[in-house]
This record gives sequence, C-alpha cells and structure tokens, in this order.
Amino acid sequence: MELLVLLFVSQIDSNKFSYETQIPFDAEAQVYEIDSALGHKIEFFKDYKGLKKALLFLQPDSSHIIEIYSEKNGGIVKERVRIEPEIIDQIQQEIALIKIREPLKTGYDRSGYRDFLGSSFVFAYAVQAPLMVMALSPDDYHTGVAIYMLSSASGFVIPLILTRNCDISKAHAQIFLLGGIHGGYIAGALSGIAGVDVFEGPGALFTVTGSITGEYLGFQSADKFDLSLGRGNTIFAIGDFTGATSTGLLSLFDNWSNPSFNYKHYLATSIAGLGIGLYAGTKLTENLNLGDGDPSIFANCGIVGGAILPALLSWFDNKEGIISGKMYISAGISGLGLGSILGYRIIKEKDFTESEGNIIVLGGIAGALTGLGMVYLAKIKDSRAYYTGMLIGDIAGALATASFIKVGESNKHSQIHLHPESIFGLCLYSINRTPFRTQLITLRI
Repeated sequence: MELLVLLFVSQIDSNKFSYETQIPFDAEAQVYEIDSALGHKIEFFKDYKGLKKALLFLQPDSSHIIEIYSEKNGGIVKERVRIEPEIIDQIQQEIALIKIREPLKTGYDRSGYRDFLGSSFVFAYAVQAPLMVMALSPDDYHTGVAIYMLSSASGFVIPLILTRNCDISKAHAQIFLLGGIHGGYIAGALSGIAGVDVFEGPGALFTVTGSITGEYLGFQSADKFDLSLGRGNTIFAIGDFTGATSTGLLSLFDNWSNPSFNYKHYLATSIAGLGIGLYAGTKLTENLNLGDGDPSIFANCGIVGGAILPALLSWFDNKEGIISGKMYISAGISGLGLGSILGYRIIKEKDFTESEGNIIVLGGIAGALTGLGMVYLAKIKDSRAYYTGMLIGDIAGALATASFIKVGESNKHSQIHLHPESIFGLCLYSINRTPFRTQLITLRI
C-alpha cells in the first residue's frame, strides 16, 4: 500500500495530474533548474525575494509555465506563472551571457555519498543478503556463503555504478535507507498476509525485491519532491506513527478470542496506515522549512507521549488489573497523538540542526538514566516508579539540554524554561517523603 501511495503521489502535482513536460531554460539544454544564485543574475527573477529554485514546463497547448519556489514567512511557497515566448528568449539570452562571463558549475552534490554507500552496504549485508540465501536455499554450504558474500558486495558496487553522475545529498542517503526498510516491511507483511513464510523461498525473495524497490522509490522521491533531510525523515516518522496508531485502533475492536480475526488484519492495517501517513506527511510538511534535526525532536515527542500516558494510567491500577489492556492501548494512542502534535508545533516554530537534534535526544536518554537512578536511590520497589522515573527524566533531560545549548533558529524568545532548583527539590521529596509542590518547567508553545 505504501509503495502504491508513493507511486500515486509521484504522479500528482498540486492541483492536477502531471501531464506537462519539463524543459531546459537554455538553448544548450544544460540548465533545467535555476537556483537562487543564478536567479539573482536574471532580470525576470529579481522581483522574487527568497527565491529557492525555478523550473520551466511546456504545456500540452504549447504554452509555457515557470514554477517558482520562494521562501516566505518561514515556509516554502510554490507559484506557477504563465509566461510569453519573448520572456523565455530573454532568459535564454541572459543565461548565455552568464555562461560566457562565468561558466556554470557542472559538479554534483556529494555531501551524503559516504552515508549513502555505507548504509546501502550495511543494509545489504545485514538484511538483504541473508534473505537472498533463504530465498535461493542452496544445497551446499559453500554456495550459500558465496551467495551471501556476493549479495553483500552488490549492496556497495551496484549503487556506486548507478549513481556515478548524479547528486547524492544527505537527504538522498537517508530517504534511500528508509525506503528500503519500509519497502522490505511492506513486502514481508504482504507475504504474511498471503500465508507465505517470509524466511523461505518466494517469501524471502519477495521481501528482498520489496526492499530494493523501496530504496529506488526513496531515492527518486528525494529528487521528485525536492526533499530535504529534515522533511524526508519527518514524513517517514509521520508514516510510522500513523501505521502504529491504525494498528492500535484496530486492536480496540478485537475481542482477542475470535479465530477469524488474526495477525493478517493487523499487517494489512499497518500497511494502510503507513501509506496514509506518508501521504499526510507530504502534505503537512509541504510549506514548512524543516531543519535536519527537526525529525529527532518530532519523533522523541511522539514516542515519549505514547509511553507516558499508559505509565501514568498504571498508577490508578491495582494488582487485580481493574484497568483493561484496551484502556492502556487507548492511552498510548492518545499520548502518541498529543506528543506528535506538540512535536509538530515545536518544529514549526524552530529549526534544529542535525547536531542539535541528536544532542537533545542524548540529553533525554541521560535524563532517563538519571531518573531511573533516583528511583533506585529512593529504594522504591514498584515497577511503575521505574517507568515513570525514566519518562520524567527523559523529558527533563531533553528540555534541560535544549535550554542549555540554546538551540533552534527562531524570531521568538525561548519557549522553554527549566527550573533546576525545583527538580532538586523533587529529588529530595522522593527520598525523604516530604511535601513538595512547585513549578518544574515553563513551556510556551
């Protein structure tokens, strides 16, 4: 389902099916895209402030449309302008003069080349090669080892050859890997729905084919939709959250004792949820200027939100289990939704670099370990205290780290303020069992 959605979306423009043809701006057919650096030297584009790129399309009626992407109010705005042939001639002449004065660069963006080839090789070595051995089921040990080695090597050699003359940005590398992972999952899930063993013969071969198809679609999507690293990762995070949510919602309607209602329904629902989530993600992030670290913040908010509500709900339960499993699932779904909304609003207001996003996540992990350590110091022998302490520590650690390193590019004042003295007081309260009530965090979204 996810692959079908990607194929469907790739054929859709904002308002109609893409029956138009992209053509070059220059007579030599070398300039298919005008970026901000080149656009500022061409008279037609000087009125477009914040120009990111421009594309030229030939319509079926032989008219021409320029598609212009500009940055406005912190987002990317797309504008389509119908132009006369005289304007195109003028642009061609200006580009020709620019080429004479300063030849255009023909180099490729290789910022993600190492990550691209590395992730391709590791994914082939760890996932695709073992599945190929299972799919072919060789009769002897030596043939099996040979298939494994050759399949692993192909994960490096084939991408190296195929990407010799194209851009490989960090976005290409990451979305390529995510496409392979999700493509493999979808193919494996479809095999399971069909009753075919994923780790034998046709099922394993189909899963490998799905992962390779996913890699291809992911790589092409980075070009087709001009995805940045931040936007691509966020789209997949939304897809994963939607898939998990749809599966959780299905379980609420399952009485868990009906033999006709089995794992195949959950696999199908998760695939449908992934597809819907990917499509929704492309729309929700369409006009957002996302930083490379924004997906880490968004994902962390969603995951913590999905875990903290069930943990809090457990404090109202007892040994007899008066709260049903479906109540915990409902709490998890609600927390995931609320956490995702909070994360979305945060990344909408602030841009985090990849380094900042990773540091905040590590700060959350350190905070979770600190919270767990404090629970052990307090000698509380209740598993609920361990989970709650870890989650509260994760939140406090992430917020403290974000406040400490002053992250995010924003025109607003800091929206997060941590009160360390209050956290210290809370620790004393947990150890000495003394009354304590104050404000820990000021959060303005």
